[in-house]
Amino acid sequence: MNAKNISKGLLFGASLFFASSAFAGEKASVKVYDEVKLNGKTLAAGKYEIEWDGTGSQVQVNFRQGKETVATVPATITPTKVAQSSTGYSTSREQDGSLNLTAVVIAGKKYTIQLGQQEAAAPAKSETAGNR
Repeated sequence: MNAKNISKGLLFGASLFFASSAFAGEKASVKVYDEVKLNGKTLAAGKYEIEWDGTGSQVQVNFRQGKETVATVPATITPTKVAQSSTGYSTSREQDGSLNLTAVVIAGKKYTIQLGQQEAAAPAKSETAGNR
């Protein structure tokens, strides 16, 4: 092997190492304007401190109000091309009209935090037709 290939391998390995530790103990605040559901728990409108920790793209996110942790969910860090201009969140609407919190974006960060959802206790109705 020549020095050029060894250098490329070391650079690649170092970048993987730093990427895997890039999300260790990150914190931010997000203001939720509507009552939302997150992993089956209802979060009232208000300001939440969030903290995420993990390796690579898989993290665990804690939502806190004051010293109390109100929800903990698995999440996936999804890179974006540009840094977010403001902190915010996205939701999806359920059939009953309630809102599920699906993602959080943090001002100045080049990623979105995609929040994991537990599977519903009852099986979901299929929208596609199948063989009977």
